[in-house]
Amino acid sequence: MGSYTHKVKWLAFISACVLISAFASAADSSGCKVVKKYPNGSYLVEIDNMTYLTVTETMEKNLLKMKRDLLDAQKELVLKDSLLLNYNETVAWYDTTITHMRTYIEELESILTGYKGLVQDYKKLKEPCFTFQLGVGATGHENKPAILMGTGIYKFRVWGLLQENNSGAFVGKTFPLF
Repeated sequence: MGSYTHKVKWLAFISACVLISAFASAADSSGCKVVKKYPNGSYLVEIDNMTYLTVTETMEKNLLKMKRDLLDAQKELVLKDSLLLNYNETVAWYDTTITHMRTYIEELESILTGYKGLVQDYKKLKEPCFTFQLGVGATGHENKPAILMGTGIYKFRVWGLLQENNSGAFVGKTFPLF
């Protein structure tokens, strides 16, 4: 079947050359001659001292398809270039935003450190620097009344115990539990 198609194409080509040479010889004495036959079915022909390359219909369709594919690829490339440009602009915008956010976070951390220091200062101010404590109670097996008095400066304390036949002094420090 392939040789039949090849013969038909060859016959069509020869017929076209004969017709072209007939018209050319009517107008002028030049002719059409096959210069070279290629294995893919195309021919190099010379008509009126001009050389032409003839191609098969399949080759022509393939060339047109390749041209269409090339145009489609160029359009796709333009679209992707546009997307890439938008992507690069978006990345730059995000980088700028991240830089601003990091600067803002550093400022907030600095402010937070300042507030923590302020809280510590307020806690120190909340604690009285000078205190006086007084208490009453009973001690011993006879339950004789006793008075406990003390004074403090910040977290250091001094207490004194007074009772009818008994007295004493205590020194201590306050430790917060919570």
